[in-house]
Amino acid sequence: MSTDGDSITTPLVRGLLAALSVLGIGLAVVVVPALAAQVAGTASSATALDAVLIALNVLVLGHGGGVVLSTGVIGGAVTLTPVGLQILLVLLAALSLRRVGHRLELVRGDGVLRVGALRDAGVSLAAFGGTYAIGLAVLAAIGRSADAAPMVTSAVVSGALVAVSGGLIGLLWSLRREPITAVPGVRVLELLPAPYGAVARSALLAVLGLFGAGMLLVLVLMLTHVPAQSALFDQLAPGIVGGLVLTLVQLALLPLLAVWALVVLLGGTVVVGTSTGISLAEVQTGVLPALPILGALPEPGDLPGATWALMLVPALAVGLGAVSLVRDVAELERREQITAWIAYPVVVVVAVLLLAGLTTGGIGDGRLVHLGPAMGTLVLPLLGVVVLATGLVLAVLATDLVPWTRRTIASLRERVDAAESEERGEDAGRRGSTGTRGSFGWRWRTEGTDSDGTDADGQDADGATDDDADTADDARDEDARSADAKDDAAADDADEGPTEPPADEDPLSPRAGR
Repeated sequence: MSTDGDSITTPLVRGLLAALSVLGIGLAVVVVPALAAQVAGTASSATALDAVLIALNVLVLGHGGGVVLSTGVIGGAVTLTPVGLQILLVLLAALSLRRVGHRLELVRGDGVLRVGALRDAGVSLAAFGGTYAIGLAVLAAIGRSADAAPMVTSAVVSGALVAVSGGLIGLLWSLRREPITAVPGVRVLELLPAPYGAVARSALLAVLGLFGAGMLLVLVLMLTHVPAQSALFDQLAPGIVGGLVLTLVQLALLPLLAVWALVVLLGGTVVVGTSTGISLAEVQTGVLPALPILGALPEPGDLPGATWALMLVPALAVGLGAVSLVRDVAELERREQITAWIAYPVVVVVAVLLLAGLTTGGIGDGRLVHLGPAMGTLVLPLLGVVVLATGLVLAVLATDLVPWTRRTIASLRERVDAAESEERGEDAGRRGSTGTRGSFGWRWRTEGTDSDGTDADGQDADGATDDDADTADDARDEDARSADAKDDAAADDADEGPTEPPADEDPLSPRAGR
């Protein structure tokens, strides 16, 4: 291909080759474990061809397609997708188209898209998606047998979705550039117009946090139910190679169980068969496949009311995304901020509903015909958690609630301090304007007091009550009576003394005549 993008042969061929390589890797991922299990399974009568056919059916299921079984034990369509395998296939497609994008040199050295870059990227993506869907349809047709028949139509649709979604992620990934001295860096989400880049980044953070919360719950249940899982593993007795294959199967189902756990944390119900349900209120399980990982399911029965507090975990994840959004749009205009605040919860709700929908399905037409989240029980609690968590964060960080609260508290504190200071000043003034005069003197009063020195509330100017004033008056009267008694005693002593002067004293002296 020339650098000016005049030829479309190279992007077309590169997309076609990338699709074939991803199909080959995906085929190897499912065929090798199947052949290993067939070789190690001494008690099985399946041949190598049977193992390959089973692998092809699993590959179709991994893309999200369906398989019709007629084994005698299970009859009907199997539509439950091993999400772990699907994630792996999308990742393989993204990595392949990322390499194609780099080889097509969509971005020039100065960080700008070259001429014809979008055309070449579109041609390579179309070639990749078309070739991939057709190839998967061919493999689905080859995988038909007497016991299992992949649905070709579903294989085409699911294969195209996996290829296009993974390929688009890979091409966008190839545009990413680290900043250098003279050229600014390129970030994929920054290519979106404001404020949608910030919304996408925050929503991605919230969805990853929600998925992590579900995965954490699954791991906790697995750790607390190790004996039950060990008993199921011993019952199967798969051996070393069979144990490895069984482990791979359970790893493919682990993300599916994480989404189921997330639905439960959000307040929804997960159905694991007819007349069953797992929620935060109760657990009702029926007959399940003998997979050790399913031994981690809680025991049937009612759950305590405190279990509903687990809904705070997904609310925390949504709140973290909202905090990131508020910071990212802080410098934007108010109109763009409002747009981002409205778009964020909508994107999170839609993403969670899509994840829940991808993990629904069934196995046959019997008791396991309905497996996965009951969507009707999820919508309302999901809306409540997302909207309330987002609204709380916006109320705290994006409005004047916190500054207003601080100002109100500071103003209230100032008024209280001013009132206390004024009250102390009035008390000091009243104490300075009242007093007594002698033991038998009179007390004068300030304006607003009664004639007895008390105010309207029964307190005198010093803050004493009427009882205190009466007690003080009684004490002064008692002191006065004591003083009178002493004076009377002194007068009596003077009357009883000698009236004649001493013999040696002159009767005519002033002292004698006194």
